Amino acid sequence: MTARRALLLGHRWIGLVLGLVLALLGASGSILSFQREIDAALHPALFTASGPASPEIGYAAIMRAAEAAGRPVGGIRPPDAVWPVWIVSPPRGARGGLTGTYDPATGALLGEWDTRAGFVGTVRQFHEVLLLREQGGREIVGWLGVLTLLFCGTGLWLWWPRQGGLGRALVTLRRRPALLLNLDLHRLVGVWTVLVLAVVAFSGVAIVFPGWFRPLLGIAAPGPGFGPAAGPAPERAGSRPAGGQERPRAPAGPDADAIVAAALAHLPGQEVTGLSPPARPGQGWTVTLRPAGTDPEVRARTLLSLDAASGAVLQERGPRTRGPAEEALALQRWLHGGALLGWPGRILVFLSGLAMPLFFVTGLAAWLLRRRNRRRLALLQGKPA
Repeated sequence: MTARRALLLGHRWIGLVLGLVLALLGASGSILSFQREIDAALHPALFTASGPASPEIGYAAIMRAAEAAGRPVGGIRPPDAVWPVWIVSPPRGARGGLTGTYDPATGALLGEWDTRAGFVGTVRQFHEVLLLREQGGREIVGWLGVLTLLFCGTGLWLWWPRQGGLGRALVTLRRRPALLLNLDLHRLVGVWTVLVLAVVAFSGVAIVFPGWFRPLLGIAAPGPGFGPAAGPAPERAGSRPAGGQERPRAPAGPDADAIVAAALAHLPGQEVTGLSPPARPGQGWTVTLRPAGTDPEVRARTLLSLDAASGAVLQERGPRTRGPAEEALALQRWLHGGALLGWPGRILVFLSGLAMPLFFVTGLAAWLLRRRNRRRLALLQGKPA
């Protein structure tokens, strides 16, 4: 058996066996490329302000409103173009809580929702852990990303014309017979999306298995004690601690608005994407920021830890403090969904995700048509099918 034949059989049979799971992962990734827009469309009452934002409604006012209603604050996310309301998520590590949205005009609670449930929440859970969070689902998804990279490489190698004619091979689509139509669709969509698919798969592997890349890039493992690792992202929100205990109050010092002002003074030209109050006495505030004008889906490029008593910046983790290799690894999170490149990047990721179901359907159809043709030929020749 030649190497090409072995690769072809591996590509075909692994695709047939695992293709449906990969197709669903791709489709779910496409949905998540626009997850916040979908959430806003599905729950308009949660994301519709009653009027223009009031200058009197800031982080401190929203924090007071949430705490006055008995809702401990794990993170506050300010209004943006996609979600033009304040988002308050409960502390991480708790159970059963809801994320609330607050009117930027009045500071009133608009409503609450469980970010792990519903359509988008379920799709996210599938894409991240195959709905198997406690059974190693995250690692399985990482290995499926490795498999996708291998599919990209073997598919490109198997498609590559052996006799030249590269330009023609990039556009040839035979409509008949059906077998050739499915094979050409499989190949053409693959070759036109292979680069994006490879980038998305690689970034996914880097997100799940960063420890594989740190030694290769000479990056030290991140140290503990910085506070929330990714800022107050509502989709990872937890809930109120068991028993209804209140979150520990921060020591007397600057309020939330003063902390945000100190963060912006430290990093002019940035915009704040989230604020997390101290989780326990002695811990600082955490502020996440991104460059002004960046796609709102990019939740954090820089994390700052600020002293709860004085508002002084204790630690900065971002492009200014990371080396090129560490920054490249950190950017994989925003490259994976395309947000790093704005709308064009998200559209490319969306289309590449939709290609995965098409690969499975066309590959399965081609295999079934081959089997049918072989049976017909065997009957014509008088051989057993």
